[in-house]
Amino acid sequence: MTKRTLRVAVSLLLMAALLALFLWNVDFGKVAKVLEDSHPLWLLLATALALLSYWLRAVRWAFILRPVGKVRHSSVVLTTAVGYAAMTLLPARMGDVVRPLLLARRDHLPVSATLASVLTERLFDLWTVVLFFLLFVLNPPAMNLGEKARGYLDTLTTTGYVVAAALILGSLVLLGLFRYQERFVALLAWPIVRLVPRWQGPVTRFFHHFLNGLRVLQRPRDLLITVGASLLLWWVIYWQVWATLIAFDVHLPLRAAYLIVTLAVIGLAIPTPGGVGGFHKATQIGLTLFFGIELNEATGIAIAYHAICFLPITVIGLACLPLLGLSLRETTHLADQGLSAEE
Repeated sequence: MTKRTLRVAVSLLLMAALLALFLWNVDFGKVAKVLEDSHPLWLLLATALALLSYWLRAVRWAFILRPVGKVRHSSVVLTTAVGYAAMTLLPARMGDVVRPLLLARRDHLPVSATLASVLTERLFDLWTVVLFFLLFVLNPPAMNLGEKARGYLDTLTTTGYVVAAALILGSLVLLGLFRYQERFVALLAWPIVRLVPRWQGPVTRFFHHFLNGLRVLQRPRDLLITVGASLLLWWVIYWQVWATLIAFDVHLPLRAAYLIVTLAVIGLAIPTPGGVGGFHKATQIGLTLFFGIELNEATGIAIAYHAICFLPITVIGLACLPLLGLSLRETTHLADQGLSAEE
């Protein structure tokens, strides 16, 4: 069994196990009733906000790539849509590989730099989610927490502070690498070049291009714009969650979404297709454990929340494939190539 086959198998097994856990003790008739009684106009608003957040992701990605080269707005929008569609349909988070590879091919950018730009995106996302979660901790809405819920929240809070400290340290390390980039690249390339001397040029260029994909952290103006775009992006996502809750007659303050989204992001980190299972279960736990929402209602909300996040962008991404001259089969092949290169 190849490493790729193993990753796909583990991804699908995780999805099946988490879905079973999510649906355990659920009354399907009551969940269907919850979904049937939801308010479609509020769900439509939540969907519009979700699509707006994907467009903001594309705009932010273009700013992150400015130190690498100029990218067309159409390119980042199309490849973002196709990449997130691939993330929904393909296991093992292959969309994270498809998106930068497509952009590199379409706008003739170094692959290593576009791959690094996705890492930079994740860094900004993590910073922003942790920031809003800590704002929730400092000013939580009224919650009637039991001992178990309070213990979990304390653990999450401690983890949030630890992650924030690690992010600060990691960002400082990255800034230090830029200051001594030539030495750092030479150190990284040394063991490879020692084994195969003729690879010195390609290996050195690869590491330089990779660090260039992170260089927005060193450019004050672009950094400020990217931070602002990240705050706006996640602000839209929190309003999307609030609108979804209102669609089910759950009236919570906006800052309640800070916790719900944090838990959904944790669930999404599990490498299943489109976060299926992990995203659902994490959202369900957040709604039932911390906000006292009944299990079947929380299950219906989690299903709707996931569908709003992933179904529209998947449909749009599939519709964009012909504009990139691709089919779904070719996209899968591209993901396989990316994973093979990674291995």
